Amino acid sequence: MSPDQDSASATTAAPVPWVTSQRELEERARPQRTRYVKVRMRPGVWRVALATQLHAATGQAGGPREHLYRVTLQWLAELDTRDGRAERVSDTMSAHRATNTLQFRVLETIAPDGTRRTYARLGPRGQIAAEPRSHGIMGFLRGILVEWVAAEHPEATLIPGTEPRPENAGALDITRRDGFLARAGFTLVVQEDGGVTYGAPSIASLRSAWNTEKVVELPPAAVAEAFGHQNELPVMRKQLEALEAQVAGLDRERRAAEVMTRVWLAITVLAVVFGIVFGIQPHAA
Repeated sequence: MSPDQDSASATTAAPVPWVTSQRELEERARPQRTRYVKVRMRPGVWRVALATQLHAATGQAGGPREHLYRVTLQWLAELDTRDGRAERVSDTMSAHRATNTLQFRVLETIAPDGTRRTYARLGPRGQIAAEPRSHGIMGFLRGILVEWVAAEHPEATLIPGTEPRPENAGALDITRRDGFLARAGFTLVVQEDGGVTYGAPSIASLRSAWNTEKVVELPPAAVAEAFGHQNELPVMRKQLEALEAQVAGLDRERRAAEVMTRVWLAITVLAVVFGIVFGIQPHAA
């Protein structure tokens, strides 16, 4: 596979000598940190997800180096707080996935004058897509990605990106994409062909915050506790069913005891009556 084809056309103002292909970096990527979040899907329903931060690097210290900083989100389960039900969501994590993923490629290089320069580019191009949409997923991934890369390469120069406008792109898709870039802190410029160029002064100028009403980060202990309670639910339901059966049995026994008490009372009354009757009749005769 040829070196990253989409990076070559990212900018014409400052060509960057990318060497390593996108796929090669993806193959080298290894998890650096995992974070748990819950995402509001609809009233009373949340999804728990695992966000993984992946990093790969090529080259040697002191020379040109290329980095991949990639964050990807994987669904784990869906929880309904209205009835306490939980369902596992089938979602396989992959370094090559196209949705619910965001990345920065970073190049550290030596300029002809001997100074060290660092460039960063947002991507992957054409794959900034969330599934499902409009739940704050990409905003969260952008937030933790910017925070991560800004801490590692605060001096990095952002390479302007281009966003084409496919003929079949709907107005809503365009609005969402432009809104995502604008909220991230990019300045958008519409080109003559209808595409958009987006850029920012530096990594530090991008936003690392996200909509915490839609996406809430969870400490691992809270996730373990939540799933622990969910695992206990079947046992608790069985215990409840056993208690309900026991109560029903006791209720039947109580009713039976009441019936027997009434029967014995009736028999006693009849015995007394017959005793009186038969006791009086011989005396009268």
